[in-house]
Amino acid sequence: MIEETGTWSRSRGAKIVATLGPSASDPLTLKNLIEAGVDVARINFAHGNVDEHRRAAAQVRQAAEEAGRQIGLLGDLPGPKMRTGRIKDGEVRLKSGNECVLVSTDIEGEWNRVGTSVPNLPQMVAFGDEIFLADGAIVLKVRSVGSDEVVTEVMRGGTLRSGKGMHFLAAERFFEPLTDRDRIALQTAAELDIQLLGLSFIRNGADVRQLRDALPSGYSPFIVAKIETRAAVENLDDVVREADAVMVARGDLGIQIALEDVPEIQRSVIEACNRAATPVITATQLLESMTRSPLPTRAEVTDVANAVREGTDAVMLSEETAVGDHPVRVVETMVKIIRAAERSPAMRVAPVHEGPLADPVSWAVAHAATLAAEDVGATAILCPTRSGATSRRVAAFRPEAQIVALSSETSGVAALCLTWGVHPVEMDAINEDGLVVERSVARALELNLVSKGDRVVVVSGSVGRVGGTDLMQVVEI
Repeated sequence: MIEETGTWSRSRGAKIVATLGPSASDPLTLKNLIEAGVDVARINFAHGNVDEHRRAAAQVRQAAEEAGRQIGLLGDLPGPKMRTGRIKDGEVRLKSGNECVLVSTDIEGEWNRVGTSVPNLPQMVAFGDEIFLADGAIVLKVRSVGSDEVVTEVMRGGTLRSGKGMHFLAAERFFEPLTDRDRIALQTAAELDIQLLGLSFIRNGADVRQLRDALPSGYSPFIVAKIETRAAVENLDDVVREADAVMVARGDLGIQIALEDVPEIQRSVIEACNRAATPVITATQLLESMTRSPLPTRAEVTDVANAVREGTDAVMLSEETAVGDHPVRVVETMVKIIRAAERSPAMRVAPVHEGPLADPVSWAVAHAATLAAEDVGATAILCPTRSGATSRRVAAFRPEAQIVALSSETSGVAALCLTWGVHPVEMDAINEDGLVVERSVARALELNLVSKGDRVVVVSGSVGRVGGTDLMQVVEI
């Protein structure tokens, strides 16, 4: 395995997604995060305003340019997720046994009265229902329901911060995944050219198609379907077929489904995505203790390592980088865990030639390229590509050689930041003059990704065959 040198990072295959927030908002911290190993920066449209999102996107791109790296931008749509409102002084302790009233108005919450983003909450719950706050860390039980408030008893207490998620088991029946607020956020995402777009609380492939149909004209991001409902798990194959990428969103998933079943569902989702060559992110509470602590727990380290060995393309940090005390340290820790995990044999799932990348010729050439790279000891597999499909197919076979995706499409390059083991770079004119191999090798040399005397495998498609792979050549530089 190649060690990390300069701007190149192939000492690990799994990518790192980091959520932006107050702790990761200044230019120096962003640059340090990128240099530490962040591959994709996540902007959560559920928080902040348009000006803040615009500033965050610009700062990430500036920091990436200064660090000499390609960084993807993931915009997470607000979705129908219910949230608590503002909390006085930012956080409050809800104690077990106390009464806590939930109201459908925007108030400054305290220990006994909390606002929510759900205008008709009293019509959605009944006596005895459980309401989960902060990804299930806090549990309330409904004691009575009024016209505009719900009186609950705190069954499991904890610290509640402003704008945390809330959930109850019947919520799926009341919401559509694409909300009016999402449609507004889509305009911002298109304006900022956000290359990856997260869709919350999907139930099936039709929900993904609904978002695709709602995209502004000329805007074609990768759609990341978040698996966080029981319906999405039941319709997993349908979701994977329709989505460009998938996220195992374990927070809300662990509320809808028994906690002890989440690890097996995570494994099943990763396996399904690996079979389809669909990038998959494992998210929620991976290194949560590092939000405040400089060190992770042993259990968290094992959790990250297991996700990597199961075949996840990426692991995601949420509060750890958004509001944590040690955002750069947590990324550095994640990198170390990934590297250590990838020294051990990973679970290998053979890709199936179905879904959006279905093309037996392309798959055969991609497979042959990985075998050839191993046989000749190639330093790299170069994948000149417009759509990114070529490099995603090669990555599905998890080769030892570094995968370099060269593309003239800026959005396609950035989206590949999410795919396991792929190092995306920009290159002018993929195959306009028939010199695709020569151009690819020259660009890799220019970026010091390969050296004179190296062997490389170049995998590409014929002129006019966008998304198809039918050429492979071994080159000694």
